[in-house]
Amino acid sequence: MVSMIEDWQSSGKSKKQYCLEKGINEAKFYYWYARINEKESLPGKFIPIEKSSGAREIELFYPNGVKLKVNGDLLLLAQLIRLY
Repeated sequence: MVSMIEDWQSSGKSKKQYCLEKGINEAKFYYWYARINEKESLPGKFIPIEKSSGAREIELFYPNGVKLKVNGDLLLLAQLIRLY
């Protein structure tokens, strides 16, 4: 499926046009396109946070859609992560 997405990218065609010409189910194409892009954009589940002297606001997004903002308190952030 990765090679199919790479072929589409090099073709210069729209996703719809590419699927029509290659006889690919468009929904299947979009599914694999999303899966491949998801893997490329997420290097891991956690991103290292370095403690800095300036107070910064950190946003925490839970998979269920809840969004929290924490004012640079790494201990509180760690506790919130463990809650999920």
